[in-house]
Amino acid sequence: MVMHEKGKMTAKADKAGVSLHICQTSWFEKNKTYFISNPSPRTSDLSFSGADLNYFARCLYGESSGSQSLPDINDRKSEKEALVNVFYFRLNRKGYPTNRYIATSFTMVCDARNQFQSIQPTPSPKLRSSAPGESSHLNKMECADLQECIDAITTFLAVGPNNRYVYDNFRSRSSGTHGVVIGGSRFWLSPKGKELADANP
Repeated sequence: MVMHEKGKMTAKADKAGVSLHICQTSWFEKNKTYFISNPSPRTSDLSFSGADLNYFARCLYGESSGSQSLPDINDRKSEKEALVNVFYFRLNRKGYPTNRYIATSFTMVCDARNQFQSIQPTPSPKLRSSAPGESSHLNKMECADLQECIDAITTFLAVGPNNRYVYDNFRSRSSGTHGVVIGGSRFWLSPKGKELADANP
């Protein structure tokens, strides 16, 4: 505002402007049914709702490295592909976490008791911030990271499982020396997982 001699206030134009960012990602259609291309016989009868895949994308977002900690996009893509294949490995198998629990959806894989740090025992900030009604508030970098997770699942559905990534476990890269480093994570196939893979790929 500008003060004139007579004491009246006159509006002064704000030339700076305001930048507003709303995160808009290409979520899967919630009620649509999706299938995995080239599935193993173990999963050939499974189908997945868009709602299931959207939750899976949020889990992947919670577990994967973002662009701030892993700047190279190819490293992030490789890590996400390996992570998706770990989740896939656990579909329709006993033992994750118990022989009485058999996950037939990605949501069931994600929510298996005490298997993934971003989900249990307490949902991580990334999982909470990507929830419906919350994800629109993500900043540009976080929004792009979430979209990369959706894209990784889309690619997986179109191409199918990758035999280079036959793993059933992962941890952060900084957690010891065990396993194969891909991006920001370490991956390995447990003895139990190897038995399962040999018996039923």
